[in-house]
Amino acid sequence: MNAMKTLKIIIYSLSIMTISTSFGQIPAMTGNPGFFLEDWKPKRFSGIGKTTEQPAIDKPHSVEVKVDFKDTITKVSPWIFGNNTGTWMGRDIMQGEDFVFKIKDAGITLLRYPGGNLANDFFWDAANEGQLPPGVPSSILKNKFSGRTTPPKLGEFGNFQYNPKSYYETLLRTGANGSICVNYSYVRYSTEEDSLQRLQNAVNYAAEWVREVNINRKLNVKFWEIGNENWGQWQAGHYVEGRGFIDPATYGAHCREFIKAMKAVDPTIKIGVVGYQKMKGSGPKKEIMAEWNEKVIPEIIDDADYYILHSYYTKHGTPATPEEMLDAVDQSAKYIKVVNKAITTHTDKPKNHLPIALTEFNTHSTATISKQDGAANVSHTAGVFFALNLGELVRQGYGSAMMWDLYNGYRDGDDHGMFTSHKETDMVKWSPHPSFYHYYFYNKCFGDILYNYTSTEENIRVYPTTFKSGEAGFVVVNKSPNSEVVSIKTDNIELGNEFYQYELYNEDPLSRQVFVNGVTSNQPAGGPANYRKTPANKISMGENGVKFESRPFSVNYIIVKSK
Repeated sequence: MNAMKTLKIIIYSLSIMTISTSFGQIPAMTGNPGFFLEDWKPKRFSGIGKTTEQPAIDKPHSVEVKVDFKDTITKVSPWIFGNNTGTWMGRDIMQGEDFVFKIKDAGITLLRYPGGNLANDFFWDAANEGQLPPGVPSSILKNKFSGRTTPPKLGEFGNFQYNPKSYYETLLRTGANGSICVNYSYVRYSTEEDSLQRLQNAVNYAAEWVREVNINRKLNVKFWEIGNENWGQWQAGHYVEGRGFIDPATYGAHCREFIKAMKAVDPTIKIGVVGYQKMKGSGPKKEIMAEWNEKVIPEIIDDADYYILHSYYTKHGTPATPEEMLDAVDQSAKYIKVVNKAITTHTDKPKNHLPIALTEFNTHSTATISKQDGAANVSHTAGVFFALNLGELVRQGYGSAMMWDLYNGYRDGDDHGMFTSHKETDMVKWSPHPSFYHYYFYNKCFGDILYNYTSTEENIRVYPTTFKSGEAGFVVVNKSPNSEVVSIKTDNIELGNEFYQYELYNEDPLSRQVFVNGVTSNQPAGGPANYRKTPANKISMGENGVKFESRPFSVNYIIVKSK
């Protein structure tokens, strides 16, 4: 027996004696979902369809997990399972029902519009330049350091782009709520010389969008954001000739005026303000990032409903290994600590005074399929990343979260989309990437209340939940290259005599495909075409309880019915 194996056995033996402390487990609830839980509703399990009988595991367990169903962490915010739309998606998706069914299947409760960076140069009601609001220039500087410019984006331009009306239709057909990002930077780059008039014009324009959506169309879009990543040098309005770089405190003061005007139209909406997720900045004018929270938060602490963060987790500009991609998830707790430090240091409010919405998240990995130099953003590992992070976002107390994005572009595996684009030429457009299947099984197997757990192996992460209808649901993530036999022991719950398992895995973590209980796609990427009817593994528990083999870089979605 080698030294590493011996050491692991010793550590395991010690952990059994001290099971009350989970090895490597990050404490839960760094944050607090706050008002995001006002929309919580009890969830009933949708049921198991076809099943395949599988023999119980007779191997000794290598990992023991304990769950006490009196040790409640939190109700599950319904707004964690969001995604981003974008004008580039095109309107062709609205011609059939398949897209709508997939959004529902994935449990997408929240859809953001009009996208990320273009939100700050987007004019929702204009079909031509003559319909733009006052002072919009014909060319807008996007990046002082590269010299990049863009014409204003016209919301009603052309016959292809996914315009506001397409977005409204999507909300109605899917039943999702919306998160609309209004154009803050118009106040920065407008040609109007008077600063107060510039502000008034921008504020009025944002308020009119609220009026159109919630008063005229009665869509009841609940969430609204003021700008997008305004701390970044790639944003319109970050630098304006003659006006210099954006000042975080001024942005915060302006947000108060936006909030006042938008809530005068519809007082029921919730409005978020742009924050920054780290203590230090990077790149040109990094001091703007570094000072953002400490200058913005005092200005908006009494007016904003929530604080907005974005993260692409892995190191920028480099390919991530599977281990690096999955280890990066633990930054989620750190981001909340950054915001809380700014709140407690620079205001008289306690930590978690502002709930946090992660309105964009994905990874920065630049790994490619052709080189196989790491885990690409369309890989099986990327799907595991979302499974792991969704559990951690609930466990750490985020109010909402939105994957970036439904549909993007493809360049040799570099694609953030949940679905394939036309640029992935060996795939049928709008086919699901691996991430979709994890959202689908979360929607199926993740209940409405999350509980704590202890584990004897830090690389086995467990997210135990219950349903109103009595079932227990477990999401078990193996974030390591090692196979483990996992045993789950439960207290304070009456469970039945068998469990149902959906195992999502691939022996090649860099592959674009994902297997569900041994079934995958007949295309080069994605998973089973008939994912709704993929049989669950039915396994008798007997005296072993919930016990199964967890493959490397895999996720097991498990349901145990009540007695």
